Amino acid sequence: MERKIRILLELLCLLGFCLLFLDISGIWPERLAWLGKMQLVPAVLSGAFLTVAAIVALTLVLGRVYCSVVCPLGILQDIVWHFRRNRRSGYRPNRKYLRLAALGVFVALLGLGLPALAGILDPYSAFGRIAATVFQPLAALLNNGLSLAEQSLGGATIAPAPLLQKGAASLLAAVATFLVIAVLAWKGGRVWCNTLCPVGALLGGLSRFALFRPRMRADRCVSCGRCAARCKANCIDAAGRHIDASRCVACFNCLSACRLDALTLRPLQDAAGQSAGRGKAAVASSRRVLLASLAGMTAAFLQKETLAATGQGKEFRRQDLAPRLRPERAVPLLPAGAVSVARFRSRCTGCQLCVAACPNHVLRAGDSGLHMLQPVMAFEDGFCRTNCVACSEVCPAGAIRPVTVQEKTAIQTGRAVVDRTLCIVNRDRVTCTACQRSCPAGAISLAGAGEHKEPALDTERCTGCGACEYICPARPLAAIRVEGALIHRRI
Repeated sequence: MERKIRILLELLCLLGFCLLFLDISGIWPERLAWLGKMQLVPAVLSGAFLTVAAIVALTLVLGRVYCSVVCPLGILQDIVWHFRRNRRSGYRPNRKYLRLAALGVFVALLGLGLPALAGILDPYSAFGRIAATVFQPLAALLNNGLSLAEQSLGGATIAPAPLLQKGAASLLAAVATFLVIAVLAWKGGRVWCNTLCPVGALLGGLSRFALFRPRMRADRCVSCGRCAARCKANCIDAAGRHIDASRCVACFNCLSACRLDALTLRPLQDAAGQSAGRGKAAVASSRRVLLASLAGMTAAFLQKETLAATGQGKEFRRQDLAPRLRPERAVPLLPAGAVSVARFRSRCTGCQLCVAACPNHVLRAGDSGLHMLQPVMAFEDGFCRTNCVACSEVCPAGAIRPVTVQEKTAIQTGRAVVDRTLCIVNRDRVTCTACQRSCPAGAISLAGAGEHKEPALDTERCTGCGACEYICPARPLAAIRVEGALIHRRI
């Protein structure tokens, strides 16, 4: 029964994460942002200590249920393990020092203010990069294939999705991480969780004191090894009749495998289980605790579910223009809610959820430097619309704090700069009003004598949304670009 409950909750979480990262319509990310905010590392970075306390309490009651049900990377490993033909396992020694070393490196990187590098080990951030950089383009390709097939049959209900390059460094990191984790999961189940995962090491230390966890009854166990063969964490020593609680991920496969009721999920003082009636009552009680604890945790986080996103206008395209090159910026452009470059750099783990959720295709991972996995804004494929606050709603680590649409219109994330040598008004002697007409803040006017007037900027009104840079027809570089601000300010 416990195993069936775990599988059901695992499938529900998997569905939620698929909608969160792979949704092409833009409907679900803001509604399911609470899934990312209930992850341990983002909760620590965002200061959501109630979330951290809830995870710790859940672990002290039921062991590493978080790793088995809530962690998306754990679910991904279970999927890989499921497709292995021979899923028989066996006991492996505890690599304690390797786990502690990985946890030490992770904490050191966080202490040095390098959360993006620490995010390479963080399970949620690693899954986010894989989902946003590898799986989402595949989902878009599938969607576009269905759209073409439908159009060939005369239908027009499936809209094509854009395929955008989201950063070479992020793509390389995502593919490498996926291959390493997939190979380890295929070979040995939850090897990565119990050797390199810092969250697994931390919760593993707590799970040793869990009130309810699988325990062996020495009076019934015959050391047949059926439980060890089903254990994907390789933590059951059937010969020694011992379960390493620090590595057990609470999948409960062992409980369903044992035919002699030698494995029970009960408190420590009842492990001997002298009476069958008492044993059944303890198991029934543990099931109720499992359901109540997980349901309570889910209900608490559901209260944080965001409201439906405000309607977004259809993005206009410039199909007749040549490709645009990205300008070099002295200061990176970050979305409203980041507050400052330093604050954002110290909190963002590079999970790419904001990149996946951005409906305007403005956010993408950087390509170089220590912060290459952290997102920045670029305006080759869109601009940051004033009525969109999707990234601030979904960020689980607090790197982009929540802002309202009204607050966003008064936040200056950067300032536009004009290169008059590139402006087609001077270069080609033609009339152009594109930047002036597109500016939602009214920060651009046209000045000069004669027919061909040049753009004049009011930098005090500019919010750095990038509409002018996006619409500028100059190629290969826009004549007007936005330079980021080290500290965002209100205007």
